Amino acid sequence: MNNFSGMLCLAMIVLVSGCSSETAKRTAYETLQNVHGQDCLKDPNSPSECVKRDSYEDYQRQRKALEPSN
Repeated sequence: MNNFSGMLCLAMIVLVSGCSSETAKRTAYETLQNVHGQDCLKDPNSPSECVKRDSYEDYQRQRKALEPSN
């Protein structure tokens, strides 16, 4: 249910704000990272296993590094 409400919030933000595609991608990435972080913290056995999340800029750099050069 928490994932559903997070995605619903994300959809509403995108629709209401009329934001650019880059802003929508950033918002989606950060929302999913936050949902994952909350899920991780809910499990009392996993906080030591919760990985530090990358910033959106780091994520973009990693993606560009993996793209083949044309």
